[in-house]
Amino acid sequence: MAQKNQFSFVLASISRIQTLYLLLSITALALGAIFPIAKFYGDFSYVLKIFTFKPMSDMVPDPEKFLFNLPIVIIWAAIIIMNFITIFLFNKRRTQMNLLSISIGLVLAMIALIFFYYSPNIEKHYNVVTEYNKCAGIYMPLISFICMMLAYRSIRKDDKLVKSLDRIR
Repeated sequence: MAQKNQFSFVLASISRIQTLYLLLSITALALGAIFPIAKFYGDFSYVLKIFTFKPMSDMVPDPEKFLFNLPIVIIWAAIIIMNFITIFLFNKRRTQMNLLSISIGLVLAMIALIFFYYSPNIEKHYNVVTEYNKCAGIYMPLISFICMMLAYRSIRKDDKLVKSLDRIR
């Protein structure tokens, strides 16, 4: 009997469209950790990923070793954890919407950090030029943002439907 309840819990959480949007968001963010976010070309070439900022070749001197990527990593992990938690709060639509709002804000903060903090600082410090067009990792937070907006819209639609059914009763 307990297994049947667990199965119905998992099935109920997967059967809603916002769950698929959130899973796509998590997948996009996970892929964003694999692909480079930006490449920097100058006298030496560097690549920025979620977890690393390193030279493209072994002959290039390493950048200073400090916790350069820590803010991006913290935001990235927080977004994934909050999206995962949001999937299992399918009975608490208000809490889902609040967590999703925070996640959307964090994705926007992560994108702003990349474009307005990391890229200009790396360009100035290492005298390089940034290139985004051949980097799939820069598009993953945007895909995640779109998926989270779609999930938020679906949750809000469910909430309105439940409220209208409560009014009818």
